Amino acid sequence: MDSGSHSGSPLSSSRSSDSEPGQPQADGLVAPVPLLIRTPGISSPVKAILVAAHKPSTRKVYRSKWKRFTIWAEHRRLDPFTAPISSILDFLTSLFHQGASSSTVKVQLAAISYYHVGQESGPIITSKLCKTFLKGTFLLRPPVKEVVPPWDLSLVLQALTGPPFEPAATVDLKFLSWKTAFLVAITSAKRVSELQALCVKPPYLVFHPDRVYLRINPSFLPKVSSEANINQSINLPVFFPNFHNKGEYKLHSLDVHRQLRFYIHRTAGHRQSDQLFISFAKSNFGKSVSKVSLSRWISSCILLAYHSSGRPAPQGVRAHSTRAVATSAAFQARVPTG
Repeated sequence: MDSGSHSGSPLSSSRSSDSEPGQPQADGLVAPVPLLIRTPGISSPVKAILVAAHKPSTRKVYRSKWKRFTIWAEHRRLDPFTAPISSILDFLTSLFHQGASSSTVKVQLAAISYYHVGQESGPIITSKLCKTFLKGTFLLRPPVKEVVPPWDLSLVLQALTGPPFEPAATVDLKFLSWKTAFLVAITSAKRVSELQALCVKPPYLVFHPDRVYLRINPSFLPKVSSEANINQSINLPVFFPNFHNKGEYKLHSLDVHRQLRFYIHRTAGHRQSDQLFISFAKSNFGKSVSKVSLSRWISSCILLAYHSSGRPAPQGVRAHSTRAVATSAAFQARVPTG
């Protein structure tokens, strides 16, 4: 079968998997083929480069979104590849009325446009009608960010200076891992996907007297894949290295430079991966930790900090919130960002 065809029922072209376009999936069906590689005469090597313009994670999301649309289309006896814009907007409107945010609707439209044959003027997402529709969803349901941080950074940091997170030399590896992940997240304000891509070996991790230098593995593609983001470096300064009393020593226990040294030393004999953060779970001990697990570490650290402080834990704590809290704290402290 020609990889550019889309014969068969809508569902047979929409099953979500990790298969590449046009290739058999685990269920024996064929993954949907994106519009951009259906142009006649394009060779397989060129198609491979065109497909690589979207990261695997993006293609996976698009396949999932496309499957949802094809199920909707099949129930209405529509071919999802050639469905008119009016029908596509009906589908998006149903999602919006179900509570979908404007950004969710936009991603769904992008996924449909990725596979849809489009119009003579180009992909459907570039049409004036679709652009106006997206603007309408944005104005009807604008994204409003929380004014008050979802949790108290000062409370969490205070809790991290004592049990069960200290002393770092002897605490359970789980708590050491949680604290390390949290401190790196809050001092770097990086996404969990970027934290997962940190490497433990030089030249990607180097300890200097006044700071620790971190570099994301170059094989990792960040969410915004610009040259600057791909080659970004992270410099985290030491914190209270010359302490003179117990109070200053407690502050020094929040030093990410110190914390990383303890973490790397205590995990050295168990490592089966060059990834900075490794699993402490028995089933995957020493292996690279997933983004889901790393997110859970950070949120669990925040919740445990509240518990150990005798305070009720906030609802809906997410690891991603460390970015907003970190940047907000930096702004209030007038920390230079340049």
